[in-house]
Amino acid sequence: MGVTRLNQLHHDAFVFDGHNDLALRLLAGEDPSGRLQGGHLDLPRMREGGFDGGIFAVWSDPDADRPLHDVLDGVARLRVFLEETPGMRLVLTADDLEAAAAASGSGDVAALIGVEGAYGVEEPSDVDRLYDAGARCLTLTWMAHTPWADASGLPPAHGGLTDVGRRILARAEKLGMVADISHSSDATARDVLRAAQRPVIASHSDVRAVADHHRNLSDDLLEELAARGGVLGVNFFSAYLDESFSRGYEAIRERLEREGADDAFQPRSELGRAVAAELKPVPFSRLLEHFRRAIAVAGPEHVGLGSDFDGVLATPEGLDDVRDLPKITAGLAEHGLTDEELRSVLGGNFRRVLSSVLS
Repeated sequence: MGVTRLNQLHHDAFVFDGHNDLALRLLAGEDPSGRLQGGHLDLPRMREGGFDGGIFAVWSDPDADRPLHDVLDGVARLRVFLEETPGMRLVLTADDLEAAAAASGSGDVAALIGVEGAYGVEEPSDVDRLYDAGARCLTLTWMAHTPWADASGLPPAHGGLTDVGRRILARAEKLGMVADISHSSDATARDVLRAAQRPVIASHSDVRAVADHHRNLSDDLLEELAARGGVLGVNFFSAYLDESFSRGYEAIRERLEREGADDAFQPRSELGRAVAAELKPVPFSRLLEHFRRAIAVAGPEHVGLGSDFDGVLATPEGLDDVRDLPKITAGLAEHGLTDEELRSVLGGNFRRVLSSVLS
């Protein structure tokens, strides 16, 4: 299959990404409608990379005094940007998503607003406030537990999802919000998958059989996610892709923490500069390994893109920003995916799941 034909296939497909953090830059005062310096995303580069849409996350700080208030403010500000910026499409309903998919290739970018970390959500009625503000995806945890769900990488506090957590999940599903188990502990993820009445996503996680990291999904969780009709979005962060890189990254982070340095998850932070200077980039082939393993375990209809663009400080060699997405299409084609399977992984799978969940 020639490069030109693959590039055409990529740009003709509906390319939809399960998670990005462009909102961090927007809320910091940058304007993504024009070309930004550094980072991974802005509207011009999204168009160049054939990026048709994704879940745009508003991050919730677990240490904030009023996390729900702050997230509602962030959702409101992101929604204004999406509604007022030519070329951006706000996705609130299944019809909105289908209209965006039908317009694939027009240069418009569809954005479904997600909330990363349900901090401040204490009861089901709080989910209504997020939904009314425009959020349509709820990543249950981030790097800290909520009062009703355990996050990955920490000693358990609840043993998974509590009864309150089940009620919050049920309310989200009833409203038409997709539940996201990325960042959840294994026990929480299993509880969510078994309690959910609709498909669930892991918006930006990798495969533990390839790289043993707590943020990655085990094969049995992948199988259960697929059995429930869900999708894994493969994360591009080098620390989740490769165990050696992860060890080096953690050593640098801990050193800078001891020195009191800035350790923000951004390439321009002191942590980002140190990682770039001291660690060898992860080969692009490593990312393809995660895709191939996920496809082998879950099936090509349950795997997608989960870039984590603008929320990570290191991506594989040759994948510098959104303009490089066609390289994934080419790499997967080289490993035998059919045209139909490529279109599914590039965005068709997220389209199917989100359309089934959204009101």
